[in-house]
Amino acid sequence: MVMLALILSIPVSASENTESIVQVRGGGSILFEHVTGVWCDVCADHEPWVEAMVKSNGERLIRVDLHDVIEDPLGNEAATHRRIRLNHTLPFPTYHLDGHAEVTPSMSRGELQMSLLAAESSRKTHEVIEAAIDLDDTGGIVTVEVNDPIQIEGTQLTLLLLETSVTLPPSEATNGLLIHPAVLRSVISIEMTGNKTIKPLAWGDVEMNEGIGLNAVFEFDWPDGIDAESATLVVVHELVQVEDGPATLSALSWAEEDSSEEVQALGWMVMILFGCAMVTIFFRSRNSY
Repeated sequence: MVMLALILSIPVSASENTESIVQVRGGGSILFEHVTGVWCDVCADHEPWVEAMVKSNGERLIRVDLHDVIEDPLGNEAATHRRIRLNHTLPFPTYHLDGHAEVTPSMSRGELQMSLLAAESSRKTHEVIEAAIDLDDTGGIVTVEVNDPIQIEGTQLTLLLLETSVTLPPSEATNGLLIHPAVLRSVISIEMTGNKTIKPLAWGDVEMNEGIGLNAVFEFDWPDGIDAESATLVVVHELVQVEDGPATLSALSWAEEDSSEEVQALGWMVMILFGCAMVTIFFRSRNSY
């Protein structure tokens, strides 16, 4: 019984659930902003290997799809704002990794994987973001801390809200793709000078707090049709202006399914360790006779 108690006390995850507040810690992920449109046939051709590449890299990559507003039901002002920020003038689709653009249609999964490695090597150092996420039926509060920022001047903290997966009717999916992942719906940014960007304007607000490093509190209401179970939240510390070098200093994401996966992983680990403990006790008891 003592051994079982010790097993159950082993911490497994970097994300903790305290009442309704989820604590998330990270920052090493590369921000992968994918400019796309439901009318884009090349986008549909690329999607199978793009999806496979994103899944195979796990937390190394955070996918954010920026849809065109022209003839695209998934386009919106938040996506337009991010495309303008990225100075996007290239063909569809284009893949921006930490702000650096990779042009299509010649891109392949292997080339995109090499671009991910290049983006990772371009990061100056590993910056850590800590976020406390408190959600309810109406919206949420996300408290963000970067205790040891690489750079403060000329940077901003940004909260992106994604719809984790959107299914379109065939009449609207003109390129044949019915399911679209990681669709950007809303964005809030606050610069270190206090300037704010909120798209759409009525979505929420943000304020900077005093403290060591960078501290901000984001508050928002759920967009129509979105709730905690269908949303992914992305926190980014980034440069205000995207130029030649990396524009992302650190990024992390959280979705409700991440918590369930952690709980499931914890359950399996406890079961395995408990089984090992029982086998050990069994053989020790046999050897004592």
